[in-house]
Amino acid sequence: MFIYKKKYFDKIYLINFLISLIPLSLILGNLATNINIVLICLLGILIYGKDILLIKQKLYQFLIYIFFIYLILITIINNWDFIDVDEIYQINIYKSFFYLRFLVIFLLITKLIENNNFRTDFLFISCSFFAFIVSADIVIQVIFKKNLLGQKLFESGRASSFFGEELIAGGFIQKFAIFFIFYFSIKYKEKFNLNIVILLLFFLFFIILTLTLNRMPLIIFLLSLFLYFLFEKKIRELLVIFVFLLSIFFVITQYFSKERIFINFKKTQYEISDIVKNYKSLFFENKLTKQTYYLKGYIIHFNSGIQIWKKNKVFGNGLKSFRLNCSYENNQTCNTHPHNYFIELLVDVGIIGTAIIYLIFILGALKFFKYYFKEKDINSKLISFTFFVLIFFEFFPLRTSGSFFTTNNSTFIFLIMPIFLKIKQLQKL
Repeated sequence: MFIYKKKYFDKIYLINFLISLIPLSLILGNLATNINIVLICLLGILIYGKDILLIKQKLYQFLIYIFFIYLILITIINNWDFIDVDEIYQINIYKSFFYLRFLVIFLLITKLIENNNFRTDFLFISCSFFAFIVSADIVIQVIFKKNLLGQKLFESGRASSFFGEELIAGGFIQKFAIFFIFYFSIKYKEKFNLNIVILLLFFLFFIILTLTLNRMPLIIFLLSLFLYFLFEKKIRELLVIFVFLLSIFFVITQYFSKERIFINFKKTQYEISDIVKNYKSLFFENKLTKQTYYLKGYIIHFNSGIQIWKKNKVFGNGLKSFRLNCSYENNQTCNTHPHNYFIELLVDVGIIGTAIIYLIFILGALKFFKYYFKEKDINSKLISFTFFVLIFFEFFPLRTSGSFFTTNNSTFIFLIMPIFLKIKQLQKL
């Protein structure tokens, strides 16, 4: 009996270790991420067998099953008649089945937490470490024009760190830096003032995020801090200090870095202005206002997605259908996705599928609020806020994003979501 328990513990230890390697696999790329995900799924099935299919929260179990089954069915229905026309339709059907690996991840992490076998500390330490490494590499790349691997800074001044040609370092830091901020704060709260440490670390990573020139991650990161200010009364008095530091930073960067930073911020301002001015006539009527002669930036991708969604509002067009239904005509363009999770979900799974996945998030958010504002232990509050703020901004509809259904984004979403839904049962750090 003792030997069996030891082996079982070893498997649990191993699967937690593999889960903690997800940030590293995201850095290494899709192949590494998929290998890690498959290993986690296989080991999870080996540990729990068919019991992995059953979790205690029956409503979430029902909704997540319905979402994945619906995704497969709607993809088959929309692609079946065209599989002889183009191979891509057949590939989409295969991908919809392979996407089930994220269902297994969701169920497995839920099962680990329910059985008190999920190592919260493993995940926090790993995310903190890799957030620090990528952040340090960004600073080195900006200062020395090369990163630790010798990859050069882009001519535009943008830093990509270990991600090479993909300019997603800012998104990585935005997602994982918060683990570092709260893990460090929890571990050293006896030595330093907790709220000041949180504020200074947020400011430090904000500066590093600015160096990446990834605009949306920077905005989301800043909003994450203000959300924390909103939740915690004790830190609100420090808001003035943060705004003061921010003002000094912007004055300095405006003086020394007009080309790199402020032109980038101006571009964001123009794109937001375009959306505000044109959303009604464009999204609803697919017409431009008299003052606008052409579209640029993300607004044309948003409009393309919305016009495709209008053709099949309720049911959607199936997995990765944007590129199959887009056109370059009438204020629209083509790409692999519309650069917005909410619009992409509407295009691919329609109102039905989008409602299902957002219902899971909304129900989880309601439970979180009830838990967070009653909880007195600061460690538990910081841990729970970490997962809330991450999943909140993943599902925030008014943002630009990659594709919901890519390996990296789905891995992150279905890693964080089950933890968020089981926040009360997480082990303390």
